[in-house]
Amino acid sequence: MLRSTRSAKAGQRKISWDAVRVIAVVSVMLGHITHQGPLAHPELDDYPFKVTGQFGAAALMVVSGFFVCQTIRRGDAGRWLRGKIARLLPSYLIAVVITYLVMRFAGAAFSHQGFDGGWFDMLFGPTSDGIAWKTSWYVPVGHDLLVNLGMIQGWNPSFIWLDGSYWTLPVQIMVFVAAAVLWSATPWFRGDHTIKALAWGLTVVPLVLRFLVIGADNQASWAFGVVFGLGMHRMHAFAAGIGIWLWSRDRMSGRQLTALLAAVVIAQDMHLYPAGVALPGDPARMPSDIGFAVMLVAICAAAKGPDWTFLRPVAPLLTWLAGISYCVYLLHQELGYVLAKVLLEWGFPGWARLPLVLVAGVLAGWLMTKYVERPAHRRLTQPRRPAPAPRTALDDLLPSRRGDTSDGTPPISVGGSS
Repeated sequence: MLRSTRSAKAGQRKISWDAVRVIAVVSVMLGHITHQGPLAHPELDDYPFKVTGQFGAAALMVVSGFFVCQTIRRGDAGRWLRGKIARLLPSYLIAVVITYLVMRFAGAAFSHQGFDGGWFDMLFGPTSDGIAWKTSWYVPVGHDLLVNLGMIQGWNPSFIWLDGSYWTLPVQIMVFVAAAVLWSATPWFRGDHTIKALAWGLTVVPLVLRFLVIGADNQASWAFGVVFGLGMHRMHAFAAGIGIWLWSRDRMSGRQLTALLAAVVIAQDMHLYPAGVALPGDPARMPSDIGFAVMLVAICAAAKGPDWTFLRPVAPLLTWLAGISYCVYLLHQELGYVLAKVLLEWGFPGWARLPLVLVAGVLAGWLMTKYVERPAHRRLTQPRRPAPAPRTALDDLLPSRRGDTSDGTPPISVGGSS
């Protein structure tokens, strides 16, 4: 199950990048299970510790921004974009359907609710009492499924996110599309000064728009859509990835990178805890800022420093976990809450639920990667084979051209040796 790193191809893979991805995903999982889960469902608040820092997803976006710069230069931008979407979209769509069905029937069961009518009402209609939030366990309906499949949750505050982790998908795809368009349509955009200006623009412009133009406490639907629908609150993470890539190729000085990353950390803090919206003294604020800053340093070390060979004994495990990290990210949160609730009803205390939910998230991610992500990516990106030549009467007369022979010998190829 674990892929070896001793092959020629795997030998070029840096352990440090796998370690960064795994640390980021594990921090996301621990934060969701021990901190966000109990906030949404207070009965789950008995874990032995809490990870309140929110920095893992932002760190993954920094890594994504770095590798956009690293990989888009290697060939046709359109093919690069198709490969990215083929990797992300099929797993996401399947995850949305699975999460919807589990949330719907588990939420109804937890709240002792049922459904009226036939199969359509059972799958897409409201509960018999018409109450979606009878308890903290929301029972989604067909409208929620369509919203999440269309990835438009961030455009209206009334839309329900089936899983809080899904916010990364529309943001990532928007960034990939923009990168492909800029790289292919505007060659002048590839200069160092222009790319540096882009990194600073992605950091500063969203802050100006959100806090000076729109207003941090603006409750209008259009304001919500502009900020969260366009992913303005996360653009600084991609800016950090761009800056680190420039610095790793000696196209940005260390002093310039330090200034950019300092601005990125400030932007991360302001977007996560906007003035007038965040509660004063939020216990998650300082761990989130420190965790994000530490992850930025780690990403810099992975990008330009020597490989982390001290992790070689666990490199196969890190490579495997990094390879399934996307699907683990997709499936661990809301489904993990449901599993934690089931385990709680079965009498499992928090210290026992935590490792079970973690392992279940990893297992689910591996299954999704193995049976959905990788096969779908291969199917959507492999070149199409040319159509076979039409059969003729001669094909039906010659057994060798039908692929068999009457005497059991191997078939011979047309016009050549066997």
